[in-house]
Amino acid sequence: MANQEHARGRDQASTGHVQAESGFAPVLTPQGAPHPFPEANAAAEPVVPDWQCRRTGPVSGRYEGDMTTPQAGKYRLDLRIDIDPRNGTSPVMNRISGDLYQVDRIVVPGQSTRTWRTYIESWIVDRPQVDWEHCHVTITGEVRFWAGQHPATSVAIRIGWSSLSPAGPALVTFTESGGAERSFSCYRVADSFRDLELEIDVCASVNEAPILPSYDTDAHSDRPPGLPRRTLSIETAYEDAGVAVRMNPDHSIIDDSDADFESWSPAELHDIMETHFSQFGGAWPNWHMWGLLAGVYERPSVGGVMFDAAARFGGAGKAPERQGFAVFRKHGWFDHLADGSDQERAKAMRHFLYTWVHEAGHAFNLLHSWDKGRPDSLSWLNYDWRYDRVENGAIFWRRFGFQFDDDELIHIRHGARHAVMMGADPWSSGAHLEAPNMATAQVEGLAPLELIVRSRNYFELMEPVHIELRLRNLLADLPLTIDKRLAPEFGTILLHIQRPDDSVVAYEPIMCAVGEPELLVLQPVGDANGADRYSRELFLSYGGSGFYFDDPGEYKIRAVYQGLGDILITSEAHRIRIGVPTQESDRFAQDFFSDDVGLSLYLKGSRSPHLSRGVEVLEEAADRFEGSMLGTKVADTLATGLARPFFRIDAAQRKLVKGAKADPKRALALTDPSLKLLRSGKEKEANLAYGRLVRRRAGYHHAVGDAEKAKKELDTLRRDLSQRGASPTVLKQYEQLKSKL
Repeated sequence: MANQEHARGRDQASTGHVQAESGFAPVLTPQGAPHPFPEANAAAEPVVPDWQCRRTGPVSGRYEGDMTTPQAGKYRLDLRIDIDPRNGTSPVMNRISGDLYQVDRIVVPGQSTRTWRTYIESWIVDRPQVDWEHCHVTITGEVRFWAGQHPATSVAIRIGWSSLSPAGPALVTFTESGGAERSFSCYRVADSFRDLELEIDVCASVNEAPILPSYDTDAHSDRPPGLPRRTLSIETAYEDAGVAVRMNPDHSIIDDSDADFESWSPAELHDIMETHFSQFGGAWPNWHMWGLLAGVYERPSVGGVMFDAAARFGGAGKAPERQGFAVFRKHGWFDHLADGSDQERAKAMRHFLYTWVHEAGHAFNLLHSWDKGRPDSLSWLNYDWRYDRVENGAIFWRRFGFQFDDDELIHIRHGARHAVMMGADPWSSGAHLEAPNMATAQVEGLAPLELIVRSRNYFELMEPVHIELRLRNLLADLPLTIDKRLAPEFGTILLHIQRPDDSVVAYEPIMCAVGEPELLVLQPVGDANGADRYSRELFLSYGGSGFYFDDPGEYKIRAVYQGLGDILITSEAHRIRIGVPTQESDRFAQDFFSDDVGLSLYLKGSRSPHLSRGVEVLEEAADRFEGSMLGTKVADTLATGLARPFFRIDAAQRKLVKGAKADPKRALALTDPSLKLLRSGKEKEANLAYGRLVRRRAGYHHAVGDAEKAKKELDTLRRDLSQRGASPTVLKQYEQLKSKL
């Protein structure tokens, strides 16, 4: 793939990107060009002195105003004009867009009139015609509505200015194909296109300067030639994107000093957001976001994570979504924020800024660059190491201009309101994923890697669906390096599911993590110890779109590995069948297929009070279906949550406290039937589940002080797996685990 020296270097005719070089100098319309406004069709306009028409600011920005005809005041338009530079560092997208609201009023006896508005729809003009005149600009184009059925509609906008009035009002006329017209008069209200309220809370363990990023673009020697020197923060990064971020100056301090607390699990992060993000009450969706500066994630390679689970408004597992994220201050990226050489401090601060902006970008419903087919994008949403692999050199920071790419800017500024606003559409929906990305990708020729999806072929209804992903080196004389984080949360794996009705959906994780790759060298094919392959088991039943296997019938699962550099490896379709429910399971399914149960499964048996109903249903399932794979997998999930302490915020103390103690004894009792079932099975596809369960139980035994039982179960596991044809490498791992007990 060809290098892109700069994200702004694409053809302006195809992207609509315009960057004026000389301030606000207008470009005049050719003589005789028709004008959509009647008053402009006069033979000649009065001559106005130049000083009276001198424009002192940009036209671009946000305008608001009421309908003037045919129903004056009945509707209100939120209008975004993006045709000239708002400042020297914010690109121009050459778009106009808007949101339409209906305005309603009632007269309350003895009180003033009560007024409210209801959002109706959003629209965009992709490449408007812009005609600059002496004292005004006219913008025309064809309207594209994001949803619903509409007659062909055009829009004409006239914005005037003078030395006393920089821009406005904007006179807006929509004309439908049948001739019907709607007009609005809108006044300029902001230089930005969106507004955002951002609340940042801080854990006591990392409550030290700097709390928030502030980066001098000249500080590090790796930078693009000619990059303007300025100080970047979260606010300025999003100002360039057209978003005015208002930061809450007060940071609530969360006491995470409990001696037993070591790292954050997804369940604990979800719980603290449910409990603590209470500053912005009221109706959702809205332009509010919450960020947490925390210590360490349970997977230390993760430097930041975006939540896609609901906050307390509306209950667990329900909207709103895309409203919270965390940055982990103790990650190695940030070791030199306060000490070290000048270059080390600059590098740490640069990555600190990047992580904050990257994670907040996900809350605007932005996917990673490679998930949108742009692995060479110079964007906040790409990874530096992934770009460097694509371009074969450590060059991301030498090219990155600290901006989103054009498609992302268009989405943030002009995307449908419900696809951008926090708490509205689920993550990855809307403009960026109307259809599954790379759903039909297929490898042609001889690929160096093989990707296999496998599992049991039959699952009971409600049984959690786990699949195994296996990468294998196919080269006979060359080792290959992979990123072993084979999970959608890290952007390395895309999964597509064909349902019984033949529709294809993309699996979307509930969380999205940014972190360093975890590299593993696969030896050449046929390695005697089996080191030419790597396997990972994934839970697939529930994700960002709810339950994926909630109907009986045949499903096909296909995976795409997005490897180091620009490597794409696709799997063959893997077929599974979901069984027809029995009379007993059919009655129970109504309670099981709910968001709080799905989220409890995804978060591995979270003990958050917000998910207590989901856990109760899972406990009933483990008991009712004991001896089946459904009961076995549910019990394993519950045991995982029980085996470690659960920390949550005490609202009164603003302190992280142990909400529940670890209960490894109960975890062992819960998984005894599971162990018996997996030992008795002979299916090779169950090896990963069997191995995972015994590894966990070894930890449970160790926690209760019975290392001998742990060793005995590991010995039995090794014998069973050897008989089932497991590789020597896998068997060696269990021997090493035993030696550590």
